[in-house]
Amino acid sequence: MAEGEVFRSLPAARFTLVEADIELDWSRRPHVQALRTSRFRANGLRFDSPLAIYTRFTPPRIAREKVIRVEGFLRFDERGRYTMSVKSPHLLSYHGRVSPFSPATWNRLIAQRLEPYAASHPREIAMIEALALGRGERLSEETREDYRRGGTYHLLVFSGLQIGLAAGVIALLLRWTGYARSSDWCLLGFAVIAPLFIGPTASVSRAGTGIALYALSRIARRPTSFENLWCVAAMLRLVIEPRDLTDPAFHLTYAGAGALIFIGKPLARLRMRWLAYAIAAELAVAPLTLFHFQQFALGGSLATVALTPVVFVQLLVGAAFAAIPAAILLDAVRLLSATSALVNRMAAPASGFFASPPLAVISASFAFIIVIIAFTRGRVRVIGILLALAVTDLSAVLRHRSAASVDSPRATFLDVGQGDAILLRSGRHAALVDGGGRNDDTRFGHTVLLPMLVNRGIRRLDLVVLSHAHPDHCGGLPAVLRELHVGELVISTRGFRGDCARRLLEAAGESGTRVTSLRRIERRQAGEIALTIFPPARRYRRAAENNGSVIVRAEARGRSLLLTGDIEREAELDLASSTRPADILKLAHHGSRTSTSPVLLDAVRPRLAVISCGRSNLFGHPHRITVESLDRRGIRIWRTDLNSTIDVALDRVIAVTPQIDTLSRPAYSE
Repeated sequence: MAEGEVFRSLPAARFTLVEADIELDWSRRPHVQALRTSRFRANGLRFDSPLAIYTRFTPPRIAREKVIRVEGFLRFDERGRYTMSVKSPHLLSYHGRVSPFSPATWNRLIAQRLEPYAASHPREIAMIEALALGRGERLSEETREDYRRGGTYHLLVFSGLQIGLAAGVIALLLRWTGYARSSDWCLLGFAVIAPLFIGPTASVSRAGTGIALYALSRIARRPTSFENLWCVAAMLRLVIEPRDLTDPAFHLTYAGAGALIFIGKPLARLRMRWLAYAIAAELAVAPLTLFHFQQFALGGSLATVALTPVVFVQLLVGAAFAAIPAAILLDAVRLLSATSALVNRMAAPASGFFASPPLAVISASFAFIIVIIAFTRGRVRVIGILLALAVTDLSAVLRHRSAASVDSPRATFLDVGQGDAILLRSGRHAALVDGGGRNDDTRFGHTVLLPMLVNRGIRRLDLVVLSHAHPDHCGGLPAVLRELHVGELVISTRGFRGDCARRLLEAAGESGTRVTSLRRIERRQAGEIALTIFPPARRYRRAAENNGSVIVRAEARGRSLLLTGDIEREAELDLASSTRPADILKLAHHGSRTSTSPVLLDAVRPRLAVISCGRSNLFGHPHRITVESLDRRGIRIWRTDLNSTIDVALDRVIAVTPQIDTLSRPAYSE
């Protein structure tokens, strides 16, 4: 039975018993603790997919236990991942003992040896665990962001690059001492033990596979070329794990290595050999980074060249501290970390977000590259690869230019899961109302919202309006303010508090965005779209933050749209007494039963209703009563959980196009 059918066979309304092998430690996130596993069992049924377990309480410390057992609702979220939230410590327990002879156990014991120093030296211990043990749970988001912006994130956690460097050092030391045959056997042993010690990460497994093949070819006295090793290692990895075919890390790993072999190596006759290799890696990785993450980091390969020796020394010093804890070693780690941060921050201005190449173009380009590699040699091969990569990058530029302007005013309800994010566009002008978000994901703006915006050619926003400071409306906006040019941020001070509100104001301060505190009705213009922004009518005793949502009315070409945040019945009564009819109503509070009262529907009389909610969300949104109320009035319903992103043209004819059908004619018109 397929895994999807197995999941659907589990009772949705009852707790599921999940058991999984403990591979990592708990990772502390804002508001939650997270534990990730590569596979699990649910009610005894096996799932060969990752699972993220979340708790809002501090879970018991993991010592040498082998298995975690939890009970809760197993979900398959909109990102295509299995998740489980554990509500009580009584529903979580550990069982069994790991073998003392397992390399993974050695890793865990070393981490526990370092734990007493984590309270007084959190950054240094986090870096030691990441580089020497492959454990990134303690790394701060600030450190991660520094490496991402510098284009050197692959150096931050013990990965394939560190495996390769360590293997190279082992081979060189043994060969310098005259033990060439021993070095080959040591390499083979290292290639087997390292993935077992670090854990089942794809990057480490890929590096181990390549090193093992190289060692075996030497042991069998059948020396081979790096070109052949690259090809065989990639194919063998796909045989072992076919899902890697669509894995971004697999693409980036083999594209980077292939660039060094097929572009950098032929150009290495030049005086500045290292520069040839750096440029080759940059050219190959850039289009894939744009395609998968809508991000670029120009000069990231040069920063990698500069940081690799620094990071490798950090790894050695960290390993030494794990063996002999000494204050001088921690001081050395602190100095090296500061050096790495400086290099990354120097490289950061050349990073950012941009539109991705179209799928058809990048698929055709890399297929062409494979053909070029197979059937050509020398200069012809290099020129062919470079031309294919240039076409891919050019296609991203053309996509951005073509999407940067729209022919008619439109409202796009972005599919951000259980949250709101509405993009209003007219020509080259754009405004954003809310930015989605999740409690357990501080990088939501970078990983979800920004890619959606830049793929639509958005580099500048005239206006950003926040309805209220709940994470599912506010979470993505700090990243938008930092990465895009935003003319103005409009907020209401009522209920404006909490972690997301703080991060949003910090982002506004860093980016120099003008902040308007809404005290009266404000009017703004974004191209042809006229926006009227209403502050809360009064203070509300019940659901004060939801009812205190900012309301936005948008009008263009005789069409109108009403965006209602998360207001509930009390605020809807006030709105119904003062509002005018609107063609389109964005339902409040994701279609919950506490909103969308008959009084408001009778006052607004919308033709279309849009509900922004997540697939299989825990709240049961939209509620059955709300949907039935709309149906009785003959109001056409569009939902992001069913229709994905919903694009509505505000013109003489209201045209609605789901994201899944963007290249065809509108799915509905009126």
